[in-house]
Amino acid sequence: MDFSFKQTRFKIKNICNWNLETHETVYPPREDTYLMANAILKMKKHQGLALEIGCGSGALSMLLATLGWKVIGYDVNPYAVSSARGNVKKYNLENSILIEEGGIGEKIDISDEIDVIIWNLPYLNPVMEEENKLEYIEDAAYLDLENGGWNKKLIETLEMCKISDKCLVMLLFRTLPESNSTPGLWKEKGWSGRKITEEIIGDEKLEVHAFWKPGENSIPTIIDECESTMDEVRKKNDNKWTRIMARSQTKGRGRRSTNWQSSDGDMLATWKIPKSILEEISPGILQITAGSSIANVLKIGLKWPNDLLSNDFRKMGGIIIESDSEDSALRVGVGINRRKKNNEELFTSSGWNETLGELENIDIYKRVDVALSSNFEEHFLLPNISSNEMRDLSWKALSQIFSRGASIKYEKNNSRIIGISEDGELEILSIHDIMNITDLEKIDWKFHTN
Repeated sequence: MDFSFKQTRFKIKNICNWNLETHETVYPPREDTYLMANAILKMKKHQGLALEIGCGSGALSMLLATLGWKVIGYDVNPYAVSSARGNVKKYNLENSILIEEGGIGEKIDISDEIDVIIWNLPYLNPVMEEENKLEYIEDAAYLDLENGGWNKKLIETLEMCKISDKCLVMLLFRTLPESNSTPGLWKEKGWSGRKITEEIIGDEKLEVHAFWKPGENSIPTIIDECESTMDEVRKKNDNKWTRIMARSQTKGRGRRSTNWQSSDGDMLATWKIPKSILEEISPGILQITAGSSIANVLKIGLKWPNDLLSNDFRKMGGIIIESDSEDSALRVGVGINRRKKNNEELFTSSGWNETLGELENIDIYKRVDVALSSNFEEHFLLPNISSNEMRDLSWKALSQIFSRGASIKYEKNNSRIIGISEDGELEILSIHDIMNITDLEKIDWKFHTN
């Protein structure tokens, strides 16, 4: 077969301007390459050992090396290996980059020395437009697998390898139309995850997500009984992602210091979050984001500001946040019912066993841990989630209960909730004006079920 080579310009302002040569069977730098490059540039540090899977032309490996990383790049296509090595040599990056032939499932070494793994996951369809078509070698490599895709294959590979507890995995997904590889699979497998950047290109939506093990893969503290996990976590002075779960607590606190009545088997836990996060967001947004994170992972509802609701609007749990001047951290307490509780004077509550089945509290804890870590844990390579992103997450969770039949009266007037303020207040449209609401006691919630 007669193959030829082509030239592709890869340029990032103030960093690189390379004329890369690639074999016609090799995926050249395109829009998705630049999207991954933008995600790489958002990392807080650029030193250590990076691994690129599917390095293609070598553009991203070369970018990593230029920023300060030592890099190992792999590709299953021998022509890609040859092209990448040629480009690395052309721009004098041989001391920082090693290019090898291999890929997931064959001839690839993932050691505990690697700090970050990047991969522009295969997502191309079997039928592509003729002008974008590669030769058969690269076409085969870039078709996504069924049953979880290459994404699942990578997770399985990492679970069998001895990787660093701090290792960050950064992947590019096609989310619309959805490919076989989806970001949600990582959280199901116990990894924290955060979207770094996204872009719509033609009729496709591409997203870069980063994943890591919560608390550097540390084991949480679990105690049999205590008065309150909020008090127990104050005694912990470690710098890692700190959390304590109790199988039973005797003096749990609810909103405004009321007693949280827990039962055997409930999920009762508290997390420490750096107080520095309040430099970027308000306590109100922080509390709603915590609630929305948990509601999303458990597939339930959230009522402003801190109540977790079943899908028929019964209370399933709640979140409180406390802090004091002596501690550099905030304490996020979470209580979730395992089974419904009947209180004739107040309410009938719900439990996770009605929707998720007879899971143990440790199983619910792990899901909540991933959800909170994804939005609040400080990873040494990642920027924190922004205030705008938190507001978007919060509003998305809150608005779901309105779409299912929840409404409010404020001071006995029918009102419509239209948003959340920067301080986490409810923005409502009443018969007179738009106003921000801070006093929960003045709101009368109405829930309409079929």
